[in-house]
Amino acid sequence: MQGEKLAMRRRTFLRAVSGTVAAGVPVLFDPDAIRRLQAATRRTATLTPEEVAEDESFWREVQQSFAVSRHITYLNTSSASSSPRVVLDAVVHQIWEQEKAPSNSLYTNLAVQVEPVRASLAKMFGCEAEEIAITRNATDALDTVLLGLPLNRGDEVLTTTQDYWAMLDALEQRRQREGIVVKKITIPTPPRGMDDLVQAFVQGMSPATKLILLSNPVNLTGQFLPVKQICDIAHTRGIEVIVDGAQAVGHVALKQADLGCDYFGASLHKWVMAPKGTGMLYVKRDKIAKVWPLFPAPSSRKTDDIRKFEALGLQSTVMLAIADALTFGNGVGAERTEARLCFLTRRWVERLGELPNVRFHTSFSPGMSCGIATVDVAKIDSYALTDYLWKRHQIVVFNVARRTSEFQGIRISPHLHTTLDELDRFCDVIEHVAKNGLSNGA
Repeated sequence: MQGEKLAMRRRTFLRAVSGTVAAGVPVLFDPDAIRRLQAATRRTATLTPEEVAEDESFWREVQQSFAVSRHITYLNTSSASSSPRVVLDAVVHQIWEQEKAPSNSLYTNLAVQVEPVRASLAKMFGCEAEEIAITRNATDALDTVLLGLPLNRGDEVLTTTQDYWAMLDALEQRRQREGIVVKKITIPTPPRGMDDLVQAFVQGMSPATKLILLSNPVNLTGQFLPVKQICDIAHTRGIEVIVDGAQAVGHVALKQADLGCDYFGASLHKWVMAPKGTGMLYVKRDKIAKVWPLFPAPSSRKTDDIRKFEALGLQSTVMLAIADALTFGNGVGAERTEARLCFLTRRWVERLGELPNVRFHTSFSPGMSCGIATVDVAKIDSYALTDYLWKRHQIVVFNVARRTSEFQGIRISPHLHTTLDELDRFCDVIEHVAKNGLSNGA
């Protein structure tokens, strides 16, 4: 049985890297690169995810699947990821196709063609296709619930000070307009353990709490939360839970059953590597009817039809290329991807962790983080450091001080296209800055 699974995984990946050629789509992929990637997949078919994570010859072939510029060290996947070339090819193909007969492509065919994409997203997340709406991003998805869920004056929403700013803005609008109560708890950075996080949420719950909004992982630090435990406790108290999974999907192997949440929103242009401006919304089937859509749906739309959340006006057929990103990701494998991202993070964290004036705001205990971590260099302003890394060394990171006053630092989030040389280069620069400051920086 294990041999059959390995063979199936290998065949899936081979289809992912060569499918556009078979379909007659113009490709950016070098045919030689396809053959090398196929050979690497065959060679590693019997290895564990952890073994593959350290196999640089395999990842070197995967890295050739991307169009990233190698004179730039891109370490900001948490904002947006580079897509594999097969996805870029699919995007270009879809644009050409929709221009052949725009009204047919956009108003007639798209509604039918998008259904296999919905089914693929549902399979990835481990839910029914009728529980998945395709959105433009995580904000689109999460705002649908945060603004559409019936709440009355005095009803309380429990969240954290570190949740995504756009979601906090949505709750603040409801507070001002409708009189709901928004309670924010503070998450330690880093926490001592998952039990501390569970207790923080439990202590924040009250008889007025109707909804909990939490991020998994936290955008600013990559900190994973004990979502299933929190959901189980919340449900015993009649509280619903919405999870901001913008940094989870495609990052770690994850299913809805692992979370137990009622609602889940994510961007697909981050770790899934789908076209920019694509996302997904999960709503538990028996809760669809009570959530108002962000944009009014046609009166003919059933109130329990997940598609009512997709009435956004004209949309592009580019969303169909989500399927190509999912196929590529399935080919690499969710477990392999997770193991590789954890390996890349350990690579730079262990090296910089030896410096006395470096502090991390992320816990590296098992299960508490993976491919995202936030680091702070003592006495170095994170605005200045971010600017210095880009202008002097063309290294792209994210400055967390832009979005929180609780701590400062830079968020590092590599992806499958990241090479060890790029991580080492980043470490070289940070080591120099930590020892010499920015004024004497190389």
